Amino acid sequence: MKLTFSFLFYVFSTLSLIAQTEVEVINQTNKNALDSNQVKWEAALIKDSVLQAQKNKVTNVRWASKVVNCSSQFSKKEKAAYQVLGKPNVYPTGGDAYTAWAVKQKDGKEADNAAYIRVGFDNPARIAQIAIVESFNPGAITKVTVYGDKKEEMVVYEKPAQNLGIKCRIMNIILSQSTEFYVSEVEVKLDPNAVIGVNELDAIGVSDDKDSIKWNINLIPMIEFPKASENLGDAINTIYDEVAPMISPDGKTVYFCRKFHPDNSGGFNDEDDIWMSQKDESGKWLPAKNVGAPLNNKYHNFVQSITPDGNSLLTANLYNKDGTTGAGVSLTYKTKQGWALPEKQVIDDFANFNQFANYFLSNDGKFIIMAVERGDSYGELDLYVCLRKGDNRWSKPINLGPTINSCVNDYSPFLAADGVTLYFSTSGISGYGKEDIFVATRKDDTWQNWSDPQNLGPKLNSPESDTKYNIPASGEYAFFSSTNKSLGKNDIFRIKLPTKIKPNPVVLISGKVLNERTNQPVDARIIVEELPSGKEAAIARTDPNTGEFKIILPAGKKYGFRAIGLGFFEVNKNIDLTDVHEYTEIEDEMLRMSPIEVGSIVRLNNIFFEYAKAVLLPESFLELDRTADFLKNNSSIEIEVGGHTDDSGSDITNQKLSDRRANAVATYIISKGVEAKRVTSVGYGESRPIAFNTDAEGRAMNRRVEFKILKK
Repeated sequence: MKLTFSFLFYVFSTLSLIAQTEVEVINQTNKNALDSNQVKWEAALIKDSVLQAQKNKVTNVRWASKVVNCSSQFSKKEKAAYQVLGKPNVYPTGGDAYTAWAVKQKDGKEADNAAYIRVGFDNPARIAQIAIVESFNPGAITKVTVYGDKKEEMVVYEKPAQNLGIKCRIMNIILSQSTEFYVSEVEVKLDPNAVIGVNELDAIGVSDDKDSIKWNINLIPMIEFPKASENLGDAINTIYDEVAPMISPDGKTVYFCRKFHPDNSGGFNDEDDIWMSQKDESGKWLPAKNVGAPLNNKYHNFVQSITPDGNSLLTANLYNKDGTTGAGVSLTYKTKQGWALPEKQVIDDFANFNQFANYFLSNDGKFIIMAVERGDSYGELDLYVCLRKGDNRWSKPINLGPTINSCVNDYSPFLAADGVTLYFSTSGISGYGKEDIFVATRKDDTWQNWSDPQNLGPKLNSPESDTKYNIPASGEYAFFSSTNKSLGKNDIFRIKLPTKIKPNPVVLISGKVLNERTNQPVDARIIVEELPSGKEAAIARTDPNTGEFKIILPAGKKYGFRAIGLGFFEVNKNIDLTDVHEYTEIEDEMLRMSPIEVGSIVRLNNIFFEYAKAVLLPESFLELDRTADFLKNNSSIEIEVGGHTDDSGSDITNQKLSDRRANAVATYIISKGVEAKRVTSVGYGESRPIAFNTDAEGRAMNRRVEFKILKK
């Protein structure tokens, strides 16, 4: 069924980069029916309504969700027909972009004299307007037709193409009354040769609202930076390129890449070397130093991530023993002699068809976010996630999906310490410059569901390229590289963050792992688990020279963490962060490890009982299971489980309670397959305190369960 559109409708265009509104009044059945005075009156009336509508925001817009057909497309990815789907991602900045639809080109011109694209919408509905986002060289549109879900057809616009001489616009077609049928498709015809340059369509939307559909850069609402960005100064920045800054989680060390500097390992011809700077006690950055071998050689070298303890670095590329490099990513550890040769990270089905790549290791050590180009990429560099499978082994990359990735470069990932807030750079979403920095939030563990990326605003994003955004655990400042207001080429900057764009609060825990008997540092791994689920939350390593470690944990949960060192018993400790709701630093957490020797006593820290009873709580099972595993793996060891109380209550009551609790622990361990003759239990009541019973903290330390090695 074909309908004649016999009522008045209005077309107006919101133009980018000019302060005016173009208004057209057309009667489709009789374009000459209105005299010039009537047209002027209608135009003035509409212009007033347009200005009023600009104060409103149309929220019920449906953007095209599928391509039904088209005359041609520029390519299968760049400027492909599907680029017109969804929300605008070129407008209002406008300009030539791969993320908008254009017809096939031939000899530098459009190959189609009469181009068209027909798109469909989810959930057909009556509409009152159509918005066509012409993101580059607008004016080529000659006809717009809407189609109903029952084969209805209505021409809502028909007019010769016109060279407008502007960069971009939204062409709003406002109907005087809503359609009588449910619109499911829209077809747009163009005359490309009538308008100079490539004509590109960014998006097509419909609405039942007569207020004009507009589109702006997707900013975080009411965002205000306290200060403008600041250059880190000549202790770090030079006339050369300083790029890819990585700030340590405690905010005291920055690693970065310096290009073609005379002090690079290969001199002026060395494109990328790793440099670093630390803050002195006054908070001033010290002159940057080249980190040297083995991290730097004559090839491309740059740091991609720093673990919270500062004892491990994720580095780009593979480091071969002969001094050459290859494609991939590596991890290096701090040793007593300095940085170790970076170890290859084995990623299942790894491939990258692009000469460039970025990587980021999450603070908990469980994920690598990477920017590479693969067979399932939407265009050039896409963001992927790899899940840790074991030491130096990672899963096949999982594409983060079309909410994050586009047909252009999506790269420079940084996953905040909360594990869900992702910052990245792209030119695939409308912004202020060549590449802008955006933020999105992960909604679940599939890594496919994300909030719409939001632009961090013009105080951070410049007309140039803004990349490598990262922040310390505190979330106080953001660090990034930019060519805007630099000392030479790219420089490193920081900007103080408003509360609205800070990630979720985390807790920075620092401490030491020491030998219980000698008080010397222990080279150990720290593994943190959520309680009571046992889900792994973080991994860290101690500094082998000092025994120091740092861990970042999301606030609001309970955790157990354990240290594992060669020749030592695992030592465990728990911490309750359920009442922490802001960034917090906890210092001087000590883990003392007992060597595996006869007479050594090991405290079981994460053992919990019902109040005044010998009933084990579920939070205890993880630690007891590990103890049972240790005994099964060391079949000659025999232990004594000792129960202890504080001095509250009578001696007899405490003695009986300690007996029952020690026996409960021994019984559990035996139930896990350990021979009963290897596990005995003794209750010591309040007779062996390790702290004064004069305060709550001391009494809590005295209420404990330990085991002692009787035979090795």
